[in-house]
Formats: sequence, structure tokens, C-alpha cells
Amino acid sequence: MKPYYVIFFLFFSTSLFADNLRIALPEQDYPPYHFVCSKTGILNDVITSFSMATGIQIDYTFVPEMRSAKMVKRGDVDARMESEVWLVDNGPYYWSQEIVVIEDVLVVARGAELIDFKELSSLKGGVLLGRFGYVYPKYELPVVNKTLQRENFYSDLEILQSLHKDTDTSKRFTVMSRSVVNWYIQKYPELAALTISDENVAEAPLQLQFSYNSRGKKYAKEFNDFLQSLKDNGGLAKIIARYQ
Repeated sequence: MKPYYVIFFLFFSTSLFADNLRIALPEQDYPPYHFVCSKTGILNDVITSFSMATGIQIDYTFVPEMRSAKMVKRGDVDARMESEVWLVDNGPYYWSQEIVVIEDVLVVARGAELIDFKELSSLKGGVLLGRFGYVYPKYELPVVNKTLQRENFYSDLEILQSLHKDTDTSKRFTVMSRSVVNWYIQKYPELAALTISDENVAEAPLQLQFSYNSRGKKYAKEFNDFLQSLKDNGGLAKIIARYQ
């Protein structure tokens, strides 16, 4: 066998058995954490930095939330964007450390009184505007009991634009990441007319959820080791600062 055949075979073998991390992310933007087309955002940039530091190639799949949950449970992908706080499935998984804290705020129509939405007892007949596949822990039971209705949308922007059309007597509301709301207000200044709570109504760590198998265990450890070093050297803070 000629030398260049050996080189070609080694290159082909290395490529064929390359170490790939399969990650399922939402098919819709979740600013400033995840942007589909550009593959940027706080979460994406952390994953890219992990790939560059370790040489592990990232294979992205962009799918709806509920589908990604099934994929990681079956082991069709190794990880997905999630938070232990949001998780409904009680099955075992491996988890990354906290990447960033998601601070949720209450958003209602222009001129509406926030106090009318803060207590579950006052929400009878109200309508929660949510995203397909998303979990809103505080409001899940009232929706099941039908004291609260739920209206689903495909994106946060659609939710905010729908609320923007409501009057101050509307009982429609949403709970959304403060960073997401602020991001869309910058892009669509008319949304600043919405009434937004100053205080957080919920907090959750943004994490990667890994499959409960040997691949998930391996990648969770490698990612957590990298993430800790990124926190220690200030790299994570720099990534977050890009989007503020």
C-alpha cells in the first residue's frame, strides 16, 4: 500500500468515527439565548466554545420542544436545552451546571393592573398565553382544573404581539423571560407599551439535559468540566455580556 493511501485511510477513519455531540435545540428563536439561523446566542456560544476547546463536533437538530424531549429520553440525541425546574418528566437524566438564570416576569396588556394577575384566586376565567410544549409550573394545575384557560403560540414574539392588541380589561397574560421581553422591545419599540412586572415571578437555571445512558453521562461530565473552567476564567461572563 502506498503511503498516501495510508494517509487517506487514516483521515477517512478519523472522520468516520469522529466524536460528535448530538444536541436538539428549539426550532424557534429564544433570544438572547438561542438564535436558529445564525446558531448564535448565549447557549449556542457556550456550546461552540465547548466544541472548540475539546474538539468534539456538534450535530444540531432543530425541532419543537415536545419532540426534543422525546428524542433525549429515547437517546436519539445526547442533549437538549432545558431546566430541571421546567421538567415535567420524572425520568432520570444527567444535567449540566447552570449556564445562566432565566428570570420570568408577568406581562399583560397596556394599562392593565398587574395586581389582578398576581394571585391564582383572581385568575378565574383568565387566559395564559404560552408556547407549545412549554411548562409554566405555577399555572399547570389551574389549567388542568379549567379555572384558567391556555392559548398556545409558536413564538414569544407572537405572544407579545397578540397581547399588544388587547385592552386594559383583558384577562389574557403571559409569563416570559425578562431578557426575551427586553430583546423584543428593542426590536419592536411598540411593545414597550405592554405592562411588565418589575419583580420576577419565577427563576430557573438554563441547562443542558443529557440522556440517561453512557453517552449522556460522558458528555455531561465533559461539558460540566468545561463549563466550570469557563466560569472560573471569566469566559462565560464575556459571552453573556455580548447579548446585554
